[in-house]
Amino acid sequence: MRIHQLSATAFGPFPDEVTVDFDELTSAGLFLIHGPTGAGKTSLLDAICFALFADVPGLRDKRGIVSDHAAPTATPSVQLEFTCGTRRFLVRRSPAHLRAKKRGTGTIETPATVALSELRGDSWSVVSTRNDETAEVLHDVLGLGKEQFSKVAMLPQGEFAAFLTAKDDDRRALLEKLFDITRFADVEQWLVDQRRMSEATVSSLRSGIDTDLARLADVVAASGLGGHATAPEGESHSSGDEGSGHEDRLLHGQAALDPSSPEAIRAMLEATADDLDVLVSEAMVALDAAVASEGAAAAAAEDARSLLALRQRARVARSTLGELDRAEADISTARATHDAASRAASVRGHVAAIAREASEVERGCDAVDAAAARVRASVAQATDPAALVEQLQQHDDTLRELVRLEAARAQRARQAQEDQDAITSASTVLATADGDRASTLERVAAAEAAVADALEADASLAGVERSADAARSQLQLARRVVTDEAALARLVTDAADARSAAQDARDHEQDLVARRLSQMAAELAEGLVDGESCPVCGAHEHPSPALSGDRVSGHELEDARLTHAALAQAHQQCETVAASARALLHEALQVLEVRSAGDLDLAKLEDEARAATDHLLAVRARAFRRKFADEALASARAELEQLDRAVVQAQESLARASALAEQARTAEAADLARVTDLLDSHSSCPCAARSTGTSAGDLSRSHEQLTAAVRSWHDAQCRLDDSSSRHRLAVDAGEAAATEAGFATLDEASAALIAPAALDRLRDRLHDHDRARASMNAVLEDAEVIAAESGPEPDVEALTTAAAQARAALLTAQSAQTEASGARRAFAAVRTSLVAGLDAAGPALTHHHRIKELADTFSGGGLNNSLRMRLTSFVLAARLDTVARLANERLSVMGEGRYSLEHSDRLAARGARSGLGLRVLDQWTGVSRETSTLSGGEAFMASLALALGLADAVREEAGGFDLGTLFVDEGFGTLDDESLEQVISVLDSLREGGRAVGVVSHVAELRSRITSQLVVRKTAGGSTVAVSTPGVESAA
Repeated sequence: MRIHQLSATAFGPFPDEVTVDFDELTSAGLFLIHGPTGAGKTSLLDAICFALFADVPGLRDKRGIVSDHAAPTATPSVQLEFTCGTRRFLVRRSPAHLRAKKRGTGTIETPATVALSELRGDSWSVVSTRNDETAEVLHDVLGLGKEQFSKVAMLPQGEFAAFLTAKDDDRRALLEKLFDITRFADVEQWLVDQRRMSEATVSSLRSGIDTDLARLADVVAASGLGGHATAPEGESHSSGDEGSGHEDRLLHGQAALDPSSPEAIRAMLEATADDLDVLVSEAMVALDAAVASEGAAAAAAEDARSLLALRQRARVARSTLGELDRAEADISTARATHDAASRAASVRGHVAAIAREASEVERGCDAVDAAAARVRASVAQATDPAALVEQLQQHDDTLRELVRLEAARAQRARQAQEDQDAITSASTVLATADGDRASTLERVAAAEAAVADALEADASLAGVERSADAARSQLQLARRVVTDEAALARLVTDAADARSAAQDARDHEQDLVARRLSQMAAELAEGLVDGESCPVCGAHEHPSPALSGDRVSGHELEDARLTHAALAQAHQQCETVAASARALLHEALQVLEVRSAGDLDLAKLEDEARAATDHLLAVRARAFRRKFADEALASARAELEQLDRAVVQAQESLARASALAEQARTAEAADLARVTDLLDSHSSCPCAARSTGTSAGDLSRSHEQLTAAVRSWHDAQCRLDDSSSRHRLAVDAGEAAATEAGFATLDEASAALIAPAALDRLRDRLHDHDRARASMNAVLEDAEVIAAESGPEPDVEALTTAAAQARAALLTAQSAQTEASGARRAFAAVRTSLVAGLDAAGPALTHHHRIKELADTFSGGGLNNSLRMRLTSFVLAARLDTVARLANERLSVMGEGRYSLEHSDRLAARGARSGLGLRVLDQWTGVSRETSTLSGGEAFMASLALALGLADAVREEAGGFDLGTLFVDEGFGTLDDESLEQVISVLDSLREGGRAVGVVSHVAELRSRITSQLVVRKTAGGSTVAVSTPGVESAA
């Protein structure tokens, strides 16, 4: 991952937008972020982390990231552009914040937003605008979470210094965040869960066995084997001794019930089952005897109660007959009344009909009088309602015509007002048309001028764009020249160094060759013998043989030759690269028409580019206004056409309304004459004297009211005639019915009538009297009653007492039998459950011991884990060993090879968890000691090496994640000059492969050593940032 650009607005201490171009800042590979304490150096790292993960690292609260210095209307946001692999992304986030309401006062909470885009081709394509979906995409791309990224890409020295000397458990907490040990933790937890489950199973089985044993004791105690059962009446109780023997055996067996001796429990269960079978048999015999005794006693008591009931019935019958005899006189009178009322029942309907018709006649007379009074209030001499109705009907058509004419005149008056309004409106339009048309013509001319201006701008736009592009290209080329010239200087220096190294290697090789030649002469001299010829010159005397010096082997000579060749090739490559860079720089200087980067005026080029851009924007704005100018011109022309159409319509409306007004005046005169004739005709109507209004509506209402009153009088008179006829018919029918029923007159029959309910009650009384006498006589004549009265009085109380005693004995026997059977059933259930529990307990206990031993061992306990290391700690220990190995690669350079870190699995004191220890090995003394014994500078170098090693290990864990931008935060103040130089050398080596390393520090010494800098300044109004590269400083 490589960061290209970061922008932040209203974020942390930055009230305004700040932008950091990391491509420019990291051009030298190593850069410095410095500024006073509290200026916001770490806030820049927070902004990067917030853009990627919507959160900030450490203990800081993301709700406090909105700048307190920003304006109330500012929208806090962070935008980050970065490359991961071959894919380039742009993420923009805005945190949840309060903003001022658009209307009124106060604030409203704005939710967090995010937009993730990917560069595809030459344009950005939106990937997601949802927080959860963006988080998933970024996690897939980065392969790291927030905790991992903040420890790998942003090395916080304070945390790693604490990590260096932390306890095992604290060190474990950080390692768990950085390395995925989920599957091993799942294994640990699975074993713990299995141990808990097996322990619960064993506990449940033991509890079940204990419960079943307690239930078995309760069954034995409640079984009644101690002789508590009641024997049948008249039998011997000798069986009680035998019952005591059963109880003694059961109680003795209960004491022997121990879960650890399942065979003893099974034997006792068999014995208890046999004793309960005997107990149930004895209870069944006793129950049969009690049933027989209770049946005989109950039958004797029931016979005595029946005899006593018959004697009581006879006494009640004689008493009732006496009372009936005393009421015989009243019964005779009631019979006579009942006979007369029964005969008069046929007249009841006629009497009711006569009364109903008489009431109708009376109501009809009242209605006729009231209707006649209402009519005579308008027509005093009215006597015949039928003739008066006919006279009123003759004037109905006249009134309907008057009403129609009055409605037509009202409609004509409304239409006349509308015509007058139309005339006024058309006259107004015609009066203002000339002024409106002149102003519209002016608008048309202005719109035509705007269109012409936009067309002119559009025609010149292409040339202006080319000029602006040329100015920007000049500026970009000038900036590249400055950078390339500095790079060329470094390349020239590297070429000179390579040339010097190659020359040294050549000199060394030639020296070895010379020494090798001398060595060959000495080898020949060693083989010379006095008197024998020399193989070189042939002489037999050897006065000055060559002496042997330092020997040079063929391997040394070959190594020197290869070294010289390699360094010469490296020198040639440096020269080639420098020449290529020099040619490119020369080409760019020729294009810019200057001799060197020092001759460039970047400020002037920037002003020219800015001016060209501003001119381009102005021309584009003029060209962009063409659309609006076209629309304005079309609108003005359309309005002019509409105005002309309105004038024509107003003229036509004026002519039409004038013609309609003249027609309305002619029709009004004709209708007025017709109304006068109709009013004269209506004056002879009976309702004319009653009318108080003069309008057709008033006359019509008076006419209708009188007509309705006369019709009501006529209808009431007809109904009265009908009621009188029905009354006469009802009287004649009633007289005939009374004669037929045996009465002299209708009045006599009416006097004999009584209410139907009273007649029914009288009939029921007579019937009850006759039935009671018959019933009592039947009782006294019953043979069983006669026999009961002839015998002695039975002793019911004594017989009932004997039956109750027999019943109690039966219930006792039934209870004993039920308890015995219940005890046997309960025992069978307990026996089944207890045997099943004993069968399952053995295998479950064996399984539990095996699982417990495994779970304890994997959890860092148990007898088989002498180091008290959990499985996850064992895995993390392997990761920590890798971290220490990778850290030592850095520490050996920074500490001149003196120190190296060692992973220690030494057993911790007082039973604490172990396996994640760190110690430092002093290579000078060979002593391994605690990391807390390091000095401040040594501890910093060790923690920095540890942080870098941890970052490398996490990247390996993440599948070789390539981190192109790395930050190291604080801690350099504890180093001396030599150590600082070594640390910077290590950090500089991290640039391999194009990696950029940022150092966050306020140490002044670093400003002279690291030339590419990001300066953070703080003021009372908030902080700002500026990028400073060799010779250039620009505000971000």
